[in-house]
Formats: sequence, structure tokens, C-alpha cells
Amino acid sequence: MDASVSGIRTSRAEAARRLEEFAAGQHGYVTRAQANRVGVYDEMLARLVRSGFLDPADHGVYRFRGAPDLPWASLWVAWLRLDAGRDAFERAERPTEVARGSSAAWVHGIGDLVAEPHQFWTARPRQARRKDVAFRTGTLPPTDVAVVQGLPVTTAARTIADLVADHYDLEHVADAVADAIAARLLDEAELAAALGRTGSVRQRGGAARIARQLIASARP
Repeated sequence: MDASVSGIRTSRAEAARRLEEFAAGQHGYVTRAQANRVGVYDEMLARLVRSGFLDPADHGVYRFRGAPDLPWASLWVAWLRLDAGRDAFERAERPTEVARGSSAAWVHGIGDLVAEPHQFWTARPRQARRKDVAFRTGTLPPTDVAVVQGLPVTTAARTIADLVADHYDLEHVADAVADAIAARLLDEAELAAALGRTGSVRQRGGAARIARQLIASARP
């Protein structure tokens, strides 16, 4: 066998091994910036695509071929792109970008809301460069953040509170409440507390009253 061909094959296998260290904790995905961190650059990434190791998932994001499907893959990819060089596990430990609103509802599997654009709370102001991503600046208390399959999202209670604050139709929000109750993700006290923390429900009658209304509307 030609030595140069053997060397290319060996380098592809080694490159794939380096990328798998990221992909193992990222649902099979790896970013271009992460690849560069471990010495895998654009030419090798292109070879890995041509040879069937990787598929392009988005600009600067790749997915290992054969990785299990993720129902909210587009949201996951959007989150990876927000800080593409860092490992997802590190980011989830101290999250500065947290999925919110209809995006968080999608991850929790509650309600039937349109989940685009992908919505995130961010710790510092930042401008969306893509139409499919939207930001809201704010610092969330730890009680309002959960990590679901590696992705930081608002808890079910805070998700619903944000939907109310964003003026979603309350009938649609009640559907999300019903699903959250069925999944044991929510109770009335948690919802009232989360509504109170948004600071936007005072004009609509108060947190406790809206929580009772939503819980009542969600009952069959």
C-alpha cells in the first residue's frame, strides 16, 4: 500500500478520534472551533466529510454520521454556535446562554408552540446575527435554570412565566401548563413564584391569580 495513502488514512482516524472526545458529550456534534483546538483544521474536516465520518450540520458545526437523532437538534446547534470554542459540558456547568420561551418549551416537551426563532437568555447583551436566533438579556437565579440532556434551559415554571411575560395567548400557555403538570414538572406554587420573578405580571392581575387561572384552565 502506498505510504502516503496509509498516512492519510491514519491521520483521518486520529482526527476523528480527537473530535469524538467532544462529540461524545455533545449528541454527536462538534464545532469547527473545537476541532481547531485539537489540531484538526479545515482541510482535514473536509476530508472527514468526504470520507463519511462527518456531515455538515450548519456553518461551522459538524455531526458524526450515525449519531442518534435529537428532536431539537436545530436548537442544540444554535446553542453550540453561541460559544463554539468551548466544550458543552463546561458551558452547562456555568451557563451564560439559556434556552427560553417556546424554545425551552420544545425541549421540555410541553405545549405546541412554534419554536423559532431559537430564544435564549444571555448574561450580557449581544446582537443576533441570524434571523433564527433571538436574545433576551438578563441574569437568572439558579432556581430558574435546568439542564436537559446537556442543554441549559429555563425550568418549566420559568418557561411558562416567560411565555406569559411575552404575551403569548393564555389558552396556548395553558396547554403547556397541562403538559408540564402531567410530566410532574410543575406545581402552582412554583408557577406563582416564577411569575413573580418576571416582574411583568403585576399589570395583568398578579402572579398568584394568574397561576391559579392557568392551573384551572389546564385541568380537563
